[in-house]
Amino acid sequence: MATILFLIYLALLVWIILFKLQFSISDLDKVRSINLIPFHYDKEVGAAFHLTEVLENFLIFVPMGIYLQMLLPRTKLYVKFMLIAGTSFLLETMQYILAVGRSDITDVLTNTAGGLLGLAVYSMAARLIGNRIKANRLFSILAGIVSVVVIGLLGFLLFANR
Repeated sequence: MATILFLIYLALLVWIILFKLQFSISDLDKVRSINLIPFHYDKEVGAAFHLTEVLENFLIFVPMGIYLQMLLPRTKLYVKFMLIAGTSFLLETMQYILAVGRSDITDVLTNTAGGLLGLAVYSMAARLIGNRIKANRLFSILAGIVSVVVIGLLGFLLFANR
């Protein structure tokens, strides 16, 4: 169950980051830029927008950390860290290659921090519950509920945007 939910999460992650929630590739802006200075932003866009973007980038990777703890319980922390950072880096690189977004080191940093928080959240929950199997069941149920809600909302958006 967790593997299927993780694959759904990864598909949604790609759709959100690379395809910007668009249903048609032709609707995507053709943008290609790189920012290698952490937390450096254009002055034209307000600070509230940047704070929101940082928070969203942080939160979107929290589930990845949780899933990695569930699916790879015996894997070393540094390997999980590399999987999280590598996934974020790959998505940022693909944005540049496909010219569908601004590749930004801040995104890699905040995505990675979110994934690390997910690792910690799962570890704390498993410790509080006292059992990894029960923790996996709890997170699978929560992920299942969230997945149904998100897929339902996406279905509604597809129907509404016909």
